Amino acid sequence: MFKRRKIFLCAIALWACSCVEPFETLNESSLKIMVVDGILTDEDTQQKIKIQATVHENETIYNSEIPNLKVELIINGKESISFLNQGEGVYALPALFRAKVGNSYQLKFQKSDGTKYESNDQIMPDTPKIDEIYDEFEVNGIENGIKKIPANFIYVDFKDPAEQKNYYLWTWTLWERQFVCKTEFNYDYYCNQNCWEILHNEDWNIFSDIYSNGRPVIGKLVAKIPYYQMAGSLFEIKQLGISQETYRFLKLISDQTERTGTLVDTPPAAIVGNVKNLTNPNELITGTFIVASSSTVKYWLNRANAAGKAQPVGLLGRKTNPTTNGVTYVCIEGPNRTPTKPRGWID
Repeated sequence: MFKRRKIFLCAIALWACSCVEPFETLNESSLKIMVVDGILTDEDTQQKIKIQATVHENETIYNSEIPNLKVELIINGKESISFLNQGEGVYALPALFRAKVGNSYQLKFQKSDGTKYESNDQIMPDTPKIDEIYDEFEVNGIENGIKKIPANFIYVDFKDPAEQKNYYLWTWTLWERQFVCKTEFNYDYYCNQNCWEILHNEDWNIFSDIYSNGRPVIGKLVAKIPYYQMAGSLFEIKQLGISQETYRFLKLISDQTERTGTLVDTPPAAIVGNVKNLTNPNELITGTFIVASSSTVKYWLNRANAAGKAQPVGLLGRKTNPTTNGVTYVCIEGPNRTPTKPRGWID
């Protein structure tokens, strides 16, 4: 399923081939790059990817839809299924489609001028289920500039399969109750209905079983969640089984962003991805097409272990400054906010 990643919005230019290598530093003041951002999983949900043109100009990044793309998924080198254009560069497979472990999948698409693109074949690996999930509260949990803020560290236990190499990626989603639905002129307007903020991981959490093959993995740290508020929140973790190629790709990105600062900083070199232009092999393409099996668990983060130890940092990162005129606002549905009660939420 498509997962929005800030890292794919930077000017990391990628070249598609079967291995992963760094290329020369990109220092153009204006750069337009195609972005392929998507994870195909075996989850029981509609699968989506995003293909856009990202323009990096004068230190400003913005995205635009590439018109009239024809996008398809090739299964086991034979069957073809068309993606449906949902607008703004988002393409979805039919709602009833379900990927399967062991099958191979290839992404292909074509521009209106006939330019063709494709990924290499990706075989969906298996992944073990998450056995346990739990959290610990840390008063000095997360670096935040010159200070540390309190946070809940979330861990998982699972059994790594024996006699095979396994590579893992963890992604998460967090739903927090939101009470401020608009901020304008430094004033905060409260919501006039239920509202939830939707937060996602912004870095890559990857793991190779080179030292734990076939043994239980205990206490794998998968997330650090700031102590936003005293009330509980809903946390969802996805444990994804990925290929060695994907692991190496994400490892290089992680290493480069650690050296350069934050996820929105431009790394010093381009990195190979797995999507290429068949018409013009010199075109730089950002992103990669990932195929991964998933073990997904929802967890109620009650924050009882934080009681009396620290003050919440707040979803706004500051104290609320409510307006005095009594005006309220609706909770607008979007990728980072919803008025719909999340499944698994505990009142």
